[in-house]
Amino acid sequence: MVNATLKAWVNSGIPSHPTGNINPIRLTNIVAMLVIFVSLLQLPSIVYFWGNTSWYQLHLVLCTVILLTFVPIFNVLKAYKSAKTLLILTYVFNILMSCLLWEINLNLQYFFLIAVFIFPFVFYQHERTIMRVVVISFYALFIGFELWFYFSAPSLLISLHQQMFRLSCASLFALSCVLCSFHLWKNVNRSWQKLSEEKSRSERLLLNIFPSSIAQRLKCSPDLIADYFEQASILFADIQDFTPLCKNLSPQQLVGLLNEVFCIFDNITQKHGLEKIKTNGDGYMVAGGLPTASSSHAIQCCHCALDMQDAFKDICKKHNLHTGLRIGIGCGEVIAGIIGKSKFSYDLWGEAVNLASRMESHGLCHKIQVTESTYEITKDCFQFDKRGSIEAKGLGWINTYWLLSRKNNLETHVLAK
Repeated sequence: MVNATLKAWVNSGIPSHPTGNINPIRLTNIVAMLVIFVSLLQLPSIVYFWGNTSWYQLHLVLCTVILLTFVPIFNVLKAYKSAKTLLILTYVFNILMSCLLWEINLNLQYFFLIAVFIFPFVFYQHERTIMRVVVISFYALFIGFELWFYFSAPSLLISLHQQMFRLSCASLFALSCVLCSFHLWKNVNRSWQKLSEEKSRSERLLLNIFPSSIAQRLKCSPDLIADYFEQASILFADIQDFTPLCKNLSPQQLVGLLNEVFCIFDNITQKHGLEKIKTNGDGYMVAGGLPTASSSHAIQCCHCALDMQDAFKDICKKHNLHTGLRIGIGCGEVIAGIIGKSKFSYDLWGEAVNLASRMESHGLCHKIQVTESTYEITKDCFQFDKRGSIEAKGLGWINTYWLLSRKNNLETHVLAK
């Protein structure tokens, strides 16, 4: 119960996906909690040594505690500047009033120097101007109280020379604290910024390997990822006679050609709201309707296939290649998940995968072959030519169709994920 309360206090007002590593909101809540804790520790001594100033000191402690409880509340309400302002003013008010109440030098002013090191981190980098004003104000308050105690304290036991030396040492010490604070804040933020850039780079790499929703699940939970989709569409594309083509190209030319082809295919896949699953040699696999379910998955795949076919024809003309694409599309049940421990990958299994694979492998060059289920879903949007029944390995005899074009010169539409 206590741990849950403390955790709720510390995380009050923090977004679900915070940016940066040192979070000023969290630090504001932590400092407020620590000041409350330190203030409450004064209660036993106030009660035990009850005197003329104890009543005022008790009210000061209670006032500090009550005011600082509003800091996490302001953060929850997203009044972040109000929370910082309340924390700083309450902190200053507590030390200032304590010094005035006791009227002797108990070195309470050194709490201002502690604030010099802590409070810079409650500000974001773009708030560096106000941060400097706050830090310099703490420094000025420390020097002010040192001077006040110097002029108000009796000088019977300490010579003027000793007092001046003490005051100069305190001033130099405070100045050193301020300079060290600025240096520490600058270097720590620079280090966290570099770490944040590396984190962003690794996240971009993760998003290039997995769908965004799957990447988020991987980061948030170590549980096994395995999803079932009642209806999804799978597209396989393969370059006809690619192996003989490899013999006529250098390694650089071969990889450059595949990179050009697949980069264009990636753009087409994203354009139609589909998910690229993987490439295997010269093969390219795309899925529609997962990891986020979509009722237009088959239509998306058909649009994508036609655009891929046109784009590859242009590439063949550009490089004078005498080859073409075989494309197959299948619809049905799909199981999706992540397998493996080393170099793990997001992969698919099920009826739609098997059907799409057979549509591609049993297809013809420059042709897009689809299953009967795909034809039934998309026949109102596209022109088809019935191929008839073919014997697909492992599936028996199935009816298939050739996807020819869009109906009524239907333009390719962009479907957002």
